[in-house]
Amino acid sequence: MARAFMKGNEAVAEAVIRGGVDLFAGYPITPSSEMLEYASDHMSDIGAKFIQVESELAASTMLSAAGLIGRRAFTTTAGPGLALMTENLSNMILSRVTALFIVVQRAANNITPEQADYNYATKGFGHNGQRGYVIAPSTVQEAVDLAYTALDKGQELEVPVLFMMDGMLGQMEEPVELPPYKESKRSATVIPPTGCAGRQKIDSRSMPRPQSYTETMEDALERARNQLFQENLRWVDEEVKYDEYMMDDAEYVIVSYGSSARIMRDAVKLLREKGVKVGLFRPITLFPFPEKQIAGFKDRGVKGVLTVEMAIPPMLHYDVKMHLDRSIPCQFYNRCGGNTVDEYEAVEAMEKLIQEVQK
Repeated sequence: MARAFMKGNEAVAEAVIRGGVDLFAGYPITPSSEMLEYASDHMSDIGAKFIQVESELAASTMLSAAGLIGRRAFTTTAGPGLALMTENLSNMILSRVTALFIVVQRAANNITPEQADYNYATKGFGHNGQRGYVIAPSTVQEAVDLAYTALDKGQELEVPVLFMMDGMLGQMEEPVELPPYKESKRSATVIPPTGCAGRQKIDSRSMPRPQSYTETMEDALERARNQLFQENLRWVDEEVKYDEYMMDDAEYVIVSYGSSARIMRDAVKLLREKGVKVGLFRPITLFPFPEKQIAGFKDRGVKGVLTVEMAIPPMLHYDVKMHLDRSIPCQFYNRCGGNTVDEYEAVEAMEKLIQEVQK
């Protein structure tokens, strides 16, 4: 492996290129534009295509078309750009087409770091209710490792991949180990013009055909949607990824992800110095979400949970609270608008939670 000292945005773009990709199609938007610039210089290193398109909708259309012929493609964007890609994300989900969407999250009304797109990534993902694979790295090295295999995972699961960074991680410079170059692998589930190679005879899950004279178009669509839903259920439990820090004897838990989680490691250390048995639980996959692991906090003797994120209103908090046993108090500490979470403020929030539990 090659070692380098790289900015997060550039390191992730390099990792995708090394992982094997055929096309980059994107439109510049802060704070992800450095990835587009990097791709423009380096896609030719592997003989791949780079296209700066006229809009985010055009970028997602090209990714969808590439996926339909089995090619590996990626784009980079931020929350406002992601919203403009919704139409194609919806169709890609229903068509079982993969591509990689790298989202460098920012605040809604400025360009500062935030974790403002959690709900879109995990609940929205288009208008059809289906969801793709959503991952959130916490360090530049982890971002490199996850980006390197993201398109492999998307092809395996036959879903688009949302790669949720934030502006802080994108601008952070850290030493990384870069993996070796791989050849791009065409998807085994290409939809050819006939629509029937290696799969049942339908052109797309979004436009299925009746399979008998008695089946209506409405029934065919319902059948196809339900089949897709059942297929996705098979991999949800298997693909959950998370990380634990000082959780073995933890009575109190901080739940956080991405850049916020790396700051919370210091909060855990500060609380441990005060004699508090606290640990950090970090979801790496935002979908599938580690529901069972959070539901299992009660059996592990957890007395209280604090969620931490760069978003107002909180979003991760409600997913945690949904799956946490109701007997366990759950509070949140959050910042936004470019104000990052702070380890000392988190310590104060945890101490207030502990006081509530001990009343």
